[in-house]
Amino acid sequence: MGTFTIVLGGIGLFLLGMTLMTDGLKALAGDALKQLLSRFTGGTISSVLSGATITALIQSSSATTFMTIGFVSAGLLTFTQSVGVIIGANVGSTSTGWLVSVIGFKVNMSTLALPLIGIGVFLKLFSKGKLTPHGMALAGFGLLFLGIDILQQGMSGIGDMFNLGAISGDTFLHMLLLIVFGIAMTVIMQSSSAAVVTTLTALYAGAISFDQAAVLVIGQNVGTTVKAIIAAIGSSTPAKRTAVAHILFNLLTGLLALLALPLLISAVFYISDLLYITDQSVSLAIFHTLFNIIGVLLIVPFMPLFIKLVIKMVPEKGEHLTKHLDHSVATVGPVAIEAVRRTLLKIMGLISISFVTVFKGEKPLIYLKKKLEDAENALVEIRIFLTKVNSESVSHSDREYSRHVSMIHAIDHIDRLIKALKEIESIEKLKRDQNTLTLLMKLAKVFEQVSGSIENKQLENLVCLVEMNSKEIAEIRKEDRMNIIKTTAKSQLDVSVAIEKVHSIHWVDRVAFHLWRTMYHLEEKELMEVTDFEVENGPE
Repeated sequence: MGTFTIVLGGIGLFLLGMTLMTDGLKALAGDALKQLLSRFTGGTISSVLSGATITALIQSSSATTFMTIGFVSAGLLTFTQSVGVIIGANVGSTSTGWLVSVIGFKVNMSTLALPLIGIGVFLKLFSKGKLTPHGMALAGFGLLFLGIDILQQGMSGIGDMFNLGAISGDTFLHMLLLIVFGIAMTVIMQSSSAAVVTTLTALYAGAISFDQAAVLVIGQNVGTTVKAIIAAIGSSTPAKRTAVAHILFNLLTGLLALLALPLLISAVFYISDLLYITDQSVSLAIFHTLFNIIGVLLIVPFMPLFIKLVIKMVPEKGEHLTKHLDHSVATVGPVAIEAVRRTLLKIMGLISISFVTVFKGEKPLIYLKKKLEDAENALVEIRIFLTKVNSESVSHSDREYSRHVSMIHAIDHIDRLIKALKEIESIEKLKRDQNTLTLLMKLAKVFEQVSGSIENKQLENLVCLVEMNSKEIAEIRKEDRMNIIKTTAKSQLDVSVAIEKVHSIHWVDRVAFHLWRTMYHLEEKELMEVTDFEVENGPE
């Protein structure tokens, strides 16, 4: 019982250390991870290298997988790019085995771990937040090695407790049992790295043979797919495709490794002899890396076919406005904000093209009203999603804070824009008045430009254009309003008719104003504060 308790405690410390280290490194990387993925995922090779590098840096293939699924959901990565990242993450995950086998078993873990934990905790407690991520990463690193040290102590007697020799053998049943055992280890520990380290420690202590360890590692590699399955539940179609690609790749790689196991083991021992490696734990790290690299080399030439297969397995269920608002990205602040921005742009594209279509007489007014309802429903979802993006998930940098605020401003203006557009009783009635028609034609032109720019993703000069038109409409409105009132005062126009004309041209100005303000905030321009009257009625 004592040995089991020691092993359990060692695994627990390792998992705690891994969690702290991963969280600390992710916080240190911050928005850089998004930038790194966006910049270096142009082609298949660069995507694979990005996935491997990020996983090696943050020491968690699961974290890379979750982030990638989130980035795809947010529209920051294409599904094609994400496949390369996911595949690369498998190779990057083998770095933990190297870290443990090359360093972990060669030095006194307590001597290395305790100072790291102490320094890390002091940084977290006394740096007033500035060095908190550094402290978490250091403390996590120390706990990780302390866990390995305790695992080593426990594993020295594990062979007496569990007779794995009973399931040693070359038969398919024996290997299947070990595969299942390996998968179960990853699922229970919720970390393939922890499962692999446990296997490495057992091998180093002589509790299991190399052949058993190799099959266990294959199972642990396959076990990482469980988290991908969980991440895909209720997510968008691209996110589900990314998860399926991860599952398929791991299953295919595991199957190939199992079928070619004798050949792979021979290759590993040949490489070990060539490099004068006598430690079997290092040889196991070579095995883990080797079969993952072989998997990558075999799948990359057939990547287009692989992607087509996944797309066929997970077909698109139709376009919807809020497809980027995946729950998995809500905890990654920069990505969540970008997901909201892209969703708001989609809403603006829908509103714009719908207004233009109805103005041109191609669709009845009821069509616009229906699309406005869709936009309103999407705004409700955005508000719920944005509520989950709390201050802890958003970086404390001025830029991230201003982006968060900008999105809230944009939601407010879109909401006001929708309310204004819903006031339309008849487009034809508005067209009858020449003053209103002139402004409506300008407004329709602006909406058309907004729609086209969003569709073509060319937003660079759009904000200036919308601002210029909004101000021009405002000037015309002021002039027309004054002329209408003067004409009425001279009894050349019925007062009721005059007021209706004033309301109509004022309505156009209000719509143009909220359109301008929305696009400003979506493009993250610095704006001075406006008065309540301006927000309600447009600039005077």
